[in-house]
Amino acid sequence: MNPLLDVALRSIAVYLFMIIGLRIFGKNQLSQLNAGDVILLLLISNAVQNAMVGSDTSLQGGLVAALVLFAANFGLKKLMFKNKKLK
Repeated sequence: MNPLLDVALRSIAVYLFMIIGLRIFGKNQLSQLNAGDVILLLLISNAVQNAMVGSDTSLQGGLVAALVLFAANFGLKKLMFKNKKLK
């Protein structure tokens, strides 16, 4: 498999896992997060970073991961805006 495609797929998997996890634990808005929640998110991001990029620690791999996360977030927001049930 193409290493950059692997980074993209891993990034999407981690993004969806985090969205589902936040929904399960009841945080819908950034304003609902307290200092402990923010610290937890930072620690989780550090913990799952290797799951997203694997052994690819290049600038290109990091940029692909970031681009995929931005695109996934944009797509999810569009879906939530159009589908009230999904929201």
